Amino acid sequence: MLIKTKRMLKKLIVRLSICLAVVLLCYVNVRRLDNNIYSNYEKAVDYGRVQENKEIVHPVITAFFYQSTGQKKKNVSTYFDRTDNYKEKNVKMVIVPKQMNDDTLPVVEKLYEEISNNNSIKKIALLAENGNYTKAHSELLRKVMKAAELQVFVLSESDITVENTVEKYLKEDGSLTVVLADLDSDMKGVNNDFLTEEIIWLAQKYAYSVTVFDAVDTQIAKAADKDYETLFSPTMSKEEPLLKKQQRNLQKYVNQYKDLLLEYFKLNFSLGLEKETIWPAKNAQTYRLYDRGAVYMRFFGENKKELFARAKIGNNKGIIVSVVELARKAVRKISQPIKSYKIYLLSDFEEMEPSRKSLIDDLEKDDGIYIQYKNKKALLVYDERPQNIDDLIKLLYVRAGVPQTADKNDIKLFKFKTVEIENEN
Repeated sequence: MLIKTKRMLKKLIVRLSICLAVVLLCYVNVRRLDNNIYSNYEKAVDYGRVQENKEIVHPVITAFFYQSTGQKKKNVSTYFDRTDNYKEKNVKMVIVPKQMNDDTLPVVEKLYEEISNNNSIKKIALLAENGNYTKAHSELLRKVMKAAELQVFVLSESDITVENTVEKYLKEDGSLTVVLADLDSDMKGVNNDFLTEEIIWLAQKYAYSVTVFDAVDTQIAKAADKDYETLFSPTMSKEEPLLKKQQRNLQKYVNQYKDLLLEYFKLNFSLGLEKETIWPAKNAQTYRLYDRGAVYMRFFGENKKELFARAKIGNNKGIIVSVVELARKAVRKISQPIKSYKIYLLSDFEEMEPSRKSLIDDLEKDDGIYIQYKNKKALLVYDERPQNIDDLIKLLYVRAGVPQTADKNDIKLFKFKTVEIENEN
């Protein structure tokens, strides 16, 4: 009788456990459905890529003029030598397409990024013949260049102040003149844009060199690996490491969604433990917040002492979901006053040889490193890494709890790139 009773109790407990698990699973999924926090199919590291079904790329031509030693150019056509060197310093003038659309935006944005990366731009003059096109360009320039001053000039051919307006900026260090014009018309020999002629004349006067930055070959576009950079410079795209591409895509993602990510991070961080988590409703403005990606977060107290650090890696969660969950976890874990924090988005991981030599030869300055030993794992982002390689190895082992006697064949190392979401406030 006792044995029979034990069996019955065992069956009952098993059934209750199964029922409880099913109910819990249903509850969790209902909650997720209510909040609509399912991750997108898209990955944040792929943000900004050309869609697979995009077959037609219309001519998009931009050009920039930079201060260099060289012979003066005689006319418009001789300027367009189609060189691939677009990473010049001392850029003074830029000509970009007037209209911003799906074809022109990636090209213009990429050009602005390259100029910003290689030049310190403090003031920008935006010149246009029609004020209808200036708003989109102003917004993009402010987002990418982050110049302290941007002034818009809407000019006509009869305006005698054009030359003086531009020359004022040309003579100042850290100043850039951006002109809205359609250079594809010039290339076809149809030029009715007085601003282009004015800029060419000034380029001759100051003996500036020029680089053309364009996307004109539809055949290249069709063969491209869904990345606009292959349209700019096929050679560069093939040689550029995948992690570097992903880092650039993540930077575009952060430029676009930084404010929203920080808004919901701060909102949930400031909630009491008893309050419900607040999620952004999915709409056209917030949909890409749910792109899949890896997130790492660090919190600091007095004297920049690290209080808490945690990552969300490899679980295919949406970026916003990881950010919010880490904010809520920090609220529960940290009892001391928090003075600052850092949020990083991570690229994919690229495996390395688990050796001291590999760490010396293969790690770049902005690489993070991830270690995995059986079920133990840990990471260091670039600004956590000790400069000394031996100290780096020791710190990795300590963080992951890897014993010094561990078999090296059981250890895996990976490198990755990061983009930090900087909190300006």
